[in-house]
Amino acid sequence: MILFLSTWAMAERPDEGGFFSYSDTDVLAYYDLGSFRIHYSVEGPNQTILEDTDTNGIPDFVEEVALTAEEVLTVFEETGFRRPLTEVEVGLELGGSPAFDYYLVDFGGSSDGMFGIDGCIGVRCAGHMVIENDFSGYGYASLAEAISVLVSHEFFHAIQASYSSEMESWISEGTAVWAEHMFEPEVHDFLAFSSAYLADTERSINRPPAGMTTAFSYGTAIWFAYLQEKHGEEIVVSILEAFEHEDDSLQAMLLVLEEDTHELWTEFTRWNLATGLRAGEMESYPYADRLHGLAFAEDGAQLVEDHRFYPFSASYFILEHAGGTLKFTAEDGDVVFSLHPTADRRALPEVERWSGEKQKSWELSAGEYFLVGSLAESNGSSQKIEFCLGPRCFPDEEEEELHKEGCGGEQAYFFALLGLVIVGRAKRSARISHEE
Repeated sequence: MILFLSTWAMAERPDEGGFFSYSDTDVLAYYDLGSFRIHYSVEGPNQTILEDTDTNGIPDFVEEVALTAEEVLTVFEETGFRRPLTEVEVGLELGGSPAFDYYLVDFGGSSDGMFGIDGCIGVRCAGHMVIENDFSGYGYASLAEAISVLVSHEFFHAIQASYSSEMESWISEGTAVWAEHMFEPEVHDFLAFSSAYLADTERSINRPPAGMTTAFSYGTAIWFAYLQEKHGEEIVVSILEAFEHEDDSLQAMLLVLEEDTHELWTEFTRWNLATGLRAGEMESYPYADRLHGLAFAEDGAQLVEDHRFYPFSASYFILEHAGGTLKFTAEDGDVVFSLHPTADRRALPEVERWSGEKQKSWELSAGEYFLVGSLAESNGSSQKIEFCLGPRCFPDEEEEELHKEGCGGEQAYFFALLGLVIVGRAKRSARISHEE
């Protein structure tokens, strides 16, 4: 999917020689239904699917796009979103009528849809939608699913532009994929992109990889789906409305979440643990078992880490505990940790959740444990934390007495931790990523 949401780059339409355009040899037609006009080719290189089972003269594919657009508009309006800005409101009338225009064009496999801007009033913009003309060779389960995904996704970009055309990709694409899910909860596109986000949770959610829009930006949809589960679809309406007062995408979101941000983010990262094979015991998404790809930073019988945590990110670790005393030690910081036992690989509710504590210990049975560390901070500063989780993370009383006889208790404790950290840093060179 491609998104053009820039007040500086207006997009030419396909019948005007746009980036994805009709050929001079295309024979063009259109179909009007409700608020929409669907433009398509009946002959030429951009010819759409012409099957017409009801013999009414309109290709079934074209009718399905129009019907879906009408349904999408109804669902989004009932949720509380604005209608997109119209051409007339920005002083234009393109496509031969004031209707919202969809163009069916052959993308040649390079993409499958885009929203193009026609004109703006300040940062609020009106535009048109372009989608693939037949989806031949694309990986959608059915033509109906492809239409549902593209029509809802691109139309939501038009809705976003009616609030602001300056949203960052992680929020514009994330909420657009979320809109696909909100319109059709079973859509696979949402699940696939959400799984892509789960594979890169150590990255700040508002800092996608540089360059062209990546799967990470689309995958942030899972965060908005989580907010929907906690507060209803209206929470996304409020986030878009916040752009009237705040042009920074992260700050617009935080303006809505307010003091709940820290708790929401912490719980979100725990929901993400309980996905795929780990789902079933902890609270999580209704579709948690269909989400896969969560990456683990490290595993072992003793975790000794010198780990950097970024704002609005999470890191996951696996511990193989032999049973008995389990210890934890860490530097000061704002990272929230939680320790989760397992049952047949499924994550169980946490043994404990903590932050800022230097030492902890538990008596726990043998088995696999998950450690989650998350940071919900809006100041943009990462935190590098040295921590240890295992049976030998700080000396017990007997060990302390032995060390005191040698070089003194505090020195012994320092060198014991230093040795563990050095071992941990050596292990980092062989860092693993565990994916289901």
